[in-house]
Amino acid sequence: MFYESLRYKFLQLAEEKSLLDNKITVRTHILKPDEAIGNPDRRDFPLLKGKEVLMQATFSNMKGQAYTDTPSEFSGFLREIVNLPLHESHHKALFIASLNAVMKYLHPDLPTIHCRNNEPEECAEQIVTFIKTLRPHSAGIIGLQPAILDAMVKTLGKENVMCVDRDEDNKNKIKYGIPIEWGDRKAIEDLFKKGDVILATGSSVANGSLPDILGIAQDHDSTLYFYGTSIVGTARLMGLNHLCFKAT
Repeated sequence: MFYESLRYKFLQLAEEKSLLDNKITVRTHILKPDEAIGNPDRRDFPLLKGKEVLMQATFSNMKGQAYTDTPSEFSGFLREIVNLPLHESHHKALFIASLNAVMKYLHPDLPTIHCRNNEPEECAEQIVTFIKTLRPHSAGIIGLQPAILDAMVKTLGKENVMCVDRDEDNKNKIKYGIPIEWGDRKAIEDLFKKGDVILATGSSVANGSLPDILGIAQDHDSTLYFYGTSIVGTARLMGLNHLCFKAT
């Protein structure tokens, strides 16, 4: 099981670095939209709609985040976080935010803090510039990030871009000329069948959909990349492709 493998690798790392027995407190608090993303010109980012939030964990003055719609708060020791039951979504979010904070502590170069103001727009342009180097004919996006979708459509053309999402407000809507399909398993499988490159939201690691995405990816030839800060620590531990150009 993916999350048990992730937990095991995290536990191994924490034991190797003697972090579990240190009295280091992990605190998590919920960021307001202006704290998380600032004041971008584009107003349709999910964080600004208030349906999901960034939770932020602090470990030895290093911070890590997780994007979630099941926020909660915690103060305690790393050993408690590592042993959380991960079948509950709010525990996953706590675990992932804390993992990112610890990974930032061990690897200060990791981009664990969400970019702000108009940096998401700039990051989207850089992500799509990178995707262009792969010379794809078509691309699929799992999880609507408006700046990325907009940039991808401008680069590949709307006939070559597909997008799925699990926000009810986006279901069957047209965004930047693209119909937004409901992100069930069948729609994701269709995305992998048709897309040369798939770009998936890193929040999938916090909401529990990541194992399904990885399972589907194994059966197809599409190249898979994840974007965003939520998945950065997991990507480093589990060897997943990750793109994030403006986070710190």
